[in-house]
Parts: sequence; C-alpha cells; structure tokens
Amino acid sequence: MKRSDSTNQPPPGQQGQVGRSGQRFRAVISNPSYRRLWGIGLTSTTMRWMETVALGIFVFELTGSPFWVAMTGFLRMMPMLILSPTIGLIADRTNRKVLMGSTMAALSVVYVVMGLLVATGHVELWHILVGVTFSGIMWSTDFPVRRAMIGDAVGAGGISTAIGMDMATSNFSRVIGPLGAGAFLATLGVQAAYFTGSVLFAIGALLAFSLPHVAPVSAPGLRSGYFANLAEGFRHVRADRIIVITLIITIVMNVFGFPYQHMVPVIGAETLKIGPLLIGLLLAVEGMGATTAALIIALKARPGGYTKIYGFGSLAALAAIVAFSLSPSYWMALPALLIGGFSMAGFATMQSIIIITSTPAAIRGRVLGVLAAMIGTGPIGALLIGGLAVLWGASNAVTALAVTGLVLTIIPLAIWPGFLRSSVDPGESSAGIVTEGER
Repeated sequence: MKRSDSTNQPPPGQQGQVGRSGQRFRAVISNPSYRRLWGIGLTSTTMRWMETVALGIFVFELTGSPFWVAMTGFLRMMPMLILSPTIGLIADRTNRKVLMGSTMAALSVVYVVMGLLVATGHVELWHILVGVTFSGIMWSTDFPVRRAMIGDAVGAGGISTAIGMDMATSNFSRVIGPLGAGAFLATLGVQAAYFTGSVLFAIGALLAFSLPHVAPVSAPGLRSGYFANLAEGFRHVRADRIIVITLIITIVMNVFGFPYQHMVPVIGAETLKIGPLLIGLLLAVEGMGATTAALIIALKARPGGYTKIYGFGSLAALAAIVAFSLSPSYWMALPALLIGGFSMAGFATMQSIIIITSTPAAIRGRVLGVLAAMIGTGPIGALLIGGLAVLWGASNAVTALAVTGLVLTIIPLAIWPGFLRSSVDPGESSAGIVTEGER
C-alpha cells in the first residue's frame, strides 16, 4: 500500500536523483531546512558529550563515588523515559520549531547559571544533578521533534542519507566533545564547559527559530482526545513486528550497553591510571569509529540492509564493550572502543531510519516519542551499573551488563530470524514492510 502523505515523497525535481549516493547526498545537503536541523544536532550533541565526560570526571573528583557518577547519567536520561511520548504527541499537533527553540534557549540560561556557580565556588552536588536533569529534558525532544522534522524536510527518498549524515555529525561530536571536556578540565575547569554549552545552545535556539513553519499533518479520522492520540502511536508500534524487535533491542542496548559510558571516567582513573585528557581521548576514539561508520551508512545503506546493519551492529557493539571492560591497559582499551564506536553507528543510525520509514508522517512524532521513551530506559542501566560498580568495581560492572546485553539481543533475533532479512521500503507504509521470504 502506497503512502499518501506528500512528505514521504522526494522534493519536486529530485525523484530521479535518489537512486545514486552522490546525487542523494547533494539533494539532502542543498535543503536549507535540513542544514539548520543538522546544525542544531551538531550544537546539542557536542555539548551532550562534553557534559558527559566533564561532569563524570568532576563528580568523581567531588564525591569519590562511582554511584554519583552513574546518577548524573540516570537524571540525564530519565526525562526521555517519562516525557518523550507526551512530547511526541505535542510535536504532532503544535509548532515544532517553537518547541525545540524554546527548550534550547531555556537550557542556555541554565548553563550560564551553572557556570557562574562553579566559577564563584558555590556549586554543590545537587546543583549539578538539577542541571543534568534540565539537559535531559532538552535531549528528550530530539527524537520526537528534530528527527521528525528531518523526515518532513527530506522525504522518505532521502531519509537514509539525511539520518546517516546527522548521525555522522553526532558521532563526530563524540570526538570534539570529550576532547574539549578533557582540555577544559586540565586547564580552565568545568565552568568553561558550562559556558561553552550556553553558547552552543543559544546558537541552536537561533537556528530553530529561523526554520520555516510546517503545519502538522492531520491523519484521517484523527481523534482530538489526548490519550486517544497517544494510544494511536502505541497501537502502530504494537502492530508492526519490525518496530517491536527494533524497540526491544533499543531497550537492551540502553539498559545493558550504553551505561558503560558513565564508567569510562571511573575506569580511566582507577584501572587504566590516566588523567582527564586521555580519558577524553578514549571516548573521542569511539566517536571517530562511529563517525566513519555513519558516513559509510549515509552513502551506501539500502532498504534491504537496514535491519541487518541494525542487528549485527548491536551485537558487535556489545562485544566490543566486553573487550573494553577486560582490557588491562590503555593501549588495548583504545582499539576496543574504536571498534565499538564503529559498530554502535549501525545500531544508532538504523534505529531512527527504521522507525521513520515505517511510520506515516501524521503520527511520526508519536511513534518517535515511543522510541525516545525506550531510549529513556537508560537510567535503569545507569543505576544498575552504579550499584554494581560500588560492589564489584567499575570494570566488572561493565562486563556483567554487556554480557547480559549480548544474551538478551541474541534471543529476539533467534526467535524471529526474519528480522535480519527484512526490507524496509521507504516508499510504502508499515503494511508494506516485508521480509524477503514473504515477497
């Protein structure tokens, strides 16, 4: 069944361009709305990774406890779990650019206040925890708002290229963000990271407000009730097996995989015996691997390979995390994270592409909100890894969670191996998503 909404078609004059990589790239990058959304992603993700490393090191130095390091990750991710479905519904029915711009402007002000508290010597742990919670609120808007706007801007024909490029940029921010955090902590202090974040979020707010307004797409028979519309997004998710498997793996990765990032500063200081700059370099190397893989995906990925990249990328990423946690030296940890970053790009890039291409534009914000809520299960992993790190040590905690994640990822792929043979056709609705064996 063909999708009827016009946003799922390539822009006029570009229908013949989407077949080849270079032409798709030029078509996407020439889109002014996409360039603004790309810039917003660059500013916000750079600060996210700078904050992750800077506050991880700063809080560990302040408290000496890996639990409180993990707690910063918990509070950064919790708003995604609680707020994302609601934000997705709001994004489907209101002006998305105002929602995104207002959130980033508010966070810019919060970071100025945090920087001043640190600079004047008045900062306390609870200030930091409140600050990361506000940061988490901003991040919870990325999937249901900014990613939905990317889908609207480029159409289904350019979505793999657009999301791949966006993820490559996001992953590159994992290079410059951690390196910047390490450099700031070694010289100017954590207040420099906060002030830099304030500037970055202000730039993002200006870019958001400069976007053209796109009226929400109304779905046939759309009901006006809040819970009725929210339930519609969940019904679409439940009815599509590919989306269900994608969300299951998303939960596993965020509970058992990604929490290791909160422990990198602890493992660096306790096990590898390195300083802030080399700790930043560890996560930067991971970002280099992810950037390379995301660029390859942006240029080469085809609908028939989306689920393969997603499934095998998830498995390889978890295996690399296990290798990192068992590394006895810094020089063994570096290549493990390089491979891990390369593999994680397959998971992270395909995650959004599969959901966007499987969902009609009229309810895309709601379904992306469900995805963001699944990503928001990360706080559970942050608490788990923080508690286990206190009991067993940070390295052992990472090993335990990553091995568990490997097992829990293999199970759904073994139960339904057709997922890895699935072909997601961006020109069709979710009803047209079939496996090769079902054609």
